Amino acid sequence: MIVPHLSLKSLVLTCTLLLFAGSASGQDIQKIAAIVNDEIISGYDLSQRISLTIVMSGFPNTQETRNQLVKPTLTRLIDDRLKLQEAKKNNLTASDAEAAKALENFEKLNNIAPGELDRKLEALDVDVETLLEQIRVNLAWNKVIQRRVMPRITISDEEIQAVQEKLEANRGKNEYLLSEIYLPVETGANEKQVRAGVMNLVKQLRNGTPFARAAAQFSQGATASGGGSIGWVLVDDVEPEITKILPSLRENEISDPIRTTDGYFIVTIDKIRTVLENNPDDIIFDLTQLVIPLNSASNNGQSPEILAKTLSNFIDTCSYMPELVTEITGPGSGKLGKIRLGDLPDNIKPLLINMKAGEASAPYLDEDAYRIFIVCDRDDPNARSSSSEAIRREILIRRTENRARGYFQDIYNSATIDRR
Repeated sequence: MIVPHLSLKSLVLTCTLLLFAGSASGQDIQKIAAIVNDEIISGYDLSQRISLTIVMSGFPNTQETRNQLVKPTLTRLIDDRLKLQEAKKNNLTASDAEAAKALENFEKLNNIAPGELDRKLEALDVDVETLLEQIRVNLAWNKVIQRRVMPRITISDEEIQAVQEKLEANRGKNEYLLSEIYLPVETGANEKQVRAGVMNLVKQLRNGTPFARAAAQFSQGATASGGGSIGWVLVDDVEPEITKILPSLRENEISDPIRTTDGYFIVTIDKIRTVLENNPDDIIFDLTQLVIPLNSASNNGQSPEILAKTLSNFIDTCSYMPELVTEITGPGSGKLGKIRLGDLPDNIKPLLINMKAGEASAPYLDEDAYRIFIVCDRDDPNARSSSSEAIRREILIRRTENRARGYFQDIYNSATIDRR
């Protein structure tokens, strides 16, 4: 079976996972599970989506798991049908090419070998159309949000400046690289059953289910498209209920379910650092080096020193590197990869510390060769904290999430839904 490719963003299976207990039998597959504005969701659709959820989340394929997934999966199928209907009203669709590209990106991000996902789908008899429909729904809904919600969001320079001032005021305090799974709770839901279901998800996460994969599958927050990553936050940037537990949560630890007014959150801290901490050792360089031996016979009559200086002044991008590495055959020439500044020798650090992407270092005489270091990319984690671009993006994500929830709630409230 050949499956078109989809991305983490398109795999946001907006599923609240295990929020209710239920059961499904073979006879149920033949029945109508729900009618949404005169469109039918069949028992077969429901069974297929449960199998797809198990494939994508890595949950055990047991009858108990399938039973627990019935009601929440039906809820998500209803939500998805409403989203697809809204997309069609706005003449928005997702093409096969978009879905194919999305899956390709998803497999790369999650290190899934070609054909591995196909085999997993076949193992649970999941019809490829179940996956394709899920992809199209989420891609189309993203387009709806981009057209109907995001253009109405404005972020002023004053707001960005206020965040920057807040960061400066909190210099030296901890900030957290936080990821979340947001699970809304429907009005009238059985609170005991809801919490039991969310605890089941927590258990699976603690047993090794990748957090980013689960977030992309089940979270209903705007961050789901990025595997649940919120980005760097201060302790009081999140909901008060989350604020209370952050100081006691260790890196990579999965929180207990956190109940808020609207639903449950599950969070994990990917990394902790100090706000605006000036630690250049944390800078990550993507490096390539050219090595020019002092005794090289391939310098066309040029002295190694002149050749090294010429190359150092000439290079302004890493795009030259493959050709130069081929022509300059000194041992060690080539890509070094991503290296933390603090892990480099002390005599090399001063050469790189102020270099930007695309720049080449001055030649460094190292025993029997000149070395030139080329920065293909530079990642300064601390610079992101106060950059206007990063702050604007974080504000946009949060506002989009809040307004998208309200937008969908209006759609839901005006719909005719008959659960069978």
